[in-house]
Amino acid sequence: MRAGGIVAFPTDTVYGLGCDPHNPKAISKILRVKGRRGKPLPILVGSPRLAGKIAVMDSRAKALASRYWPGPLTMVLRPRVQFPHSLTMRRKTIAIRCPRNLVALRLIDECGGFLTGTSANLTGLPACTSAEMVRRSLRDRIDAVVDGGRSPHRTGSTIVRLSSRKAIVLRQGPIPYTQVRRTLLSAGSPCKGRP
Repeated sequence: MRAGGIVAFPTDTVYGLGCDPHNPKAISKILRVKGRRGKPLPILVGSPRLAGKIAVMDSRAKALASRYWPGPLTMVLRPRVQFPHSLTMRRKTIAIRCPRNLVALRLIDECGGFLTGTSANLTGLPACTSAEMVRRSLRDRIDAVVDGGRSPHRTGSTIVRLSSRKAIVLRQGPIPYTQVRRTLLSAGSPCKGRP
């Protein structure tokens, strides 16, 4: 990955595709592998502290991180640093998550604390939940697969976008809307989304 390669690896949700989030060539390669257009790539971080180095962690983000990180929650936040346009798709936000899976955390740590974490699948097809499924789906399009067994979940993470005015649940995953809403209300913020 330091040389621009792409690796599939287990997370606490489904298998992910990782590369250096600062390397435009590696990001372009992931987009070609997935056949993905127009959707930003999420960034996995090794700890909530590292998340604060690349994104604005207000009281709501800190409350969610304290309750659900490490774990299957992705937050869409304003960035503190600039990432390639191919990663952000020129949006003014980034999606970040601190996973619970120890294999993923070790890999993130070995790569300097940050790694892309988009699902390991072709766009429009089901997410891969095992190394064998990744191999069958992506074949020789990627550089390596880390086999961490079967994924504990069959869906991606819960995604919450925190803007200056409101919090919106964009996708409900393993963490239910009601739990996210309760945590945000305790932090003094309303939450919208589908229960």
